[in-house]
Amino acid sequence: MTERVLILGGGFAGTAAARALRGQGLEVTLIDQRNYHLFQPLLYQVAAGDLQAEAIATPQRRLLRGGLHFRLGRVARLRLPQRSILLDDGDILSYDYLFIALGTVTNFFGNAAIANHALQIKGMEAAEAVRSHIFSALEAASHCTDPAQQQRWLSFVIAGGGPTGVEFCAALLELLRVVLPRDYPELRLEDLQVTLVQGSAALLPGFSAPLQGQAARKLQKLGAQLRFHTHVQGFDGQMVQCQPDPAIPARTLVWTAGVTANPLAATMPGARGPGGRIIVDPHLRLPEYPEVFILGDLACSSNGEFWPQVAPFALQSARHVALVLQSQRQGRPLPPPFAYRDPGSMAVIGRFDAVCEIERWHLHWHGWSAWLLWLGLHLYHIIGTRNRLLTLLDWGTDYLRHSAAVEIIRSPPDSSDP
Repeated sequence: MTERVLILGGGFAGTAAARALRGQGLEVTLIDQRNYHLFQPLLYQVAAGDLQAEAIATPQRRLLRGGLHFRLGRVARLRLPQRSILLDDGDILSYDYLFIALGTVTNFFGNAAIANHALQIKGMEAAEAVRSHIFSALEAASHCTDPAQQQRWLSFVIAGGGPTGVEFCAALLELLRVVLPRDYPELRLEDLQVTLVQGSAALLPGFSAPLQGQAARKLQKLGAQLRFHTHVQGFDGQMVQCQPDPAIPARTLVWTAGVTANPLAATMPGARGPGGRIIVDPHLRLPEYPEVFILGDLACSSNGEFWPQVAPFALQSARHVALVLQSQRQGRPLPPPFAYRDPGSMAVIGRFDAVCEIERWHLHWHGWSAWLLWLGLHLYHIIGTRNRLLTLLDWGTDYLRHSAAVEIIRSPPDSSDP
């Protein structure tokens, strides 16, 4: 009887694992609540209007052609002792091997007020909602007669100075600096306020100090106000409460300050690492259930090694578990324990500018060449010729014509909007 492999999650790790198992005599089914694979590193560009969402989304069934299966659905419960899972439609699927690559969700650290009123960039719908809100705010400001309220509409606060926060801040500033004088002549550019709030002493934690400084200088040059050693404590849709700094009058808070493990991870046995990540054995298996593999953002090393929650780690973990499973089934010795090989880090800090470091080669640089490397790598990793062409078209509109690729308000304004 053909052995069954279920893969939960269609992100980088899950999709790569499924494709790595193609042709190995297994019945492989990938399960996801959405029918597309999303190139998440560019979601912030969807939020800033630089890309249409379809440019970074690829249908899963297209990726899984050639002997792999897809099931649209949400996992309601894991039944590890019975080697089965329960979907929210009531179907029970059994397995011989289970790959869990469910990723993370936005972490609001238990703050209900922020969770209820802030925007976040985690998923296609969320990114499009951010873009729609930005243009809704400009429309509201354009006919607002109350100067205080107009200032709130023109104030944008970003919480979190990691790569997503920094890249989105730069993209937002460049968008607004072009759109305001061209399409909203009734608004003044000097009334615009974009504030990036960071809890630590520097942006881009994990990057070298010179690159952190370069990112801060570039954002300030673009017009950002930076608040370090500051934490967002609350948001009611009108005022961003900060500690220890004063509150910021604003109608927009975009939260990029952290992620936590998918809630299903909390139902699994075993120890936990930071952010609710699941501690695995040296081959990314759940110690209590060696037929269960943990991939991508959910996996946490048992020996203290730091595994970043980034696409390269997800892809490397997928390739490793595919090799481990093949060795197990064929009765061969297992490959060496998983070891993450860091290819480097980069972040865009504005038009034709980026910071990049490859630690194993002791390289740290920024500017035009770093941006070109970022551009080439992202185009290479976007799946599908159609998506690459759409991305190039949108970037051409943005970089050459100085115009946002998407300025459409798709989601309705909040009920509290005027």
